[in-house]
Amino acid sequence: MIESFDEPSTREGRYTLSMMCSPRNALGIMLVLVATVAFTHAQDSGAQAPKIVPPVAPPQPAVPEPIQPALTLPPEPATGKWQLDFYPGELRLYIDPQTGKGFWYFTYKVVNRTGLDRWWGPRFEMMDDQGRLRRSGKDISMVTLNRIEALIGNKLVEDQYEVQGEIHQGEEHAKESFVVWNAEPLDATQLHLFVRGMSSELKRVPNPSGGGEPILMYKSMKLDFRVVGDPVAFGSKPVPCEQTQWVLR
Repeated sequence: MIESFDEPSTREGRYTLSMMCSPRNALGIMLVLVATVAFTHAQDSGAQAPKIVPPVAPPQPAVPEPIQPALTLPPEPATGKWQLDFYPGELRLYIDPQTGKGFWYFTYKVVNRTGLDRWWGPRFEMMDDQGRLRRSGKDISMVTLNRIEALIGNKLVEDQYEVQGEIHQGEEHAKESFVVWNAEPLDATQLHLFVRGMSSELKRVPNPSGGGEPILMYKSMKLDFRVVGDPVAFGSKPVPCEQTQWVLR
């Protein structure tokens, strides 16, 4: 009797074939083949995997450069110079009921105690944290000025054009006024107000271009305001003033 037996290699082949033919293994093999074919096709067609682009941070608002210590001045006038007494009022927002446009307005009082009558012709400029610089009264209609003046409700207050002129000495001749700026667009969170005209102090500095006439810098009052939240929702309440200092500008 002759016994029949399989060679080891034959048995292994049968075992491998049986494993390959099982449903679970067959499904796995098919998935590998499909992935291999897809990868090969992508390489042949020159396709590349999409690049991952990191998110770009939104642009930050332009913040005015800090005032250098050399440009700050003491509140008292220098020797031989005169200086009017300036009393800042409040900065508020006014929304025109017809147009819906916003306007910033600022009140103040100035008194002449210098010993001589002086000329009062101030200059008010506002710079915001977006880098925009505005001159008071520009593109402001008389209708808007009259409405804001009525809103203030002080009979002694004059607008920025009426108040200009000679200011006599003494508290009884004090001038009270208000100035207005266009507030559009209402996206500023910090406002910097510069007031010039209440001091005779100035300084000549070299022209930054390296040539030409020297530049005159005048003693000015700088007031820093912070807009809290939505200015429209904040309403006509006074905007907080964080700092007041004298600078050369």
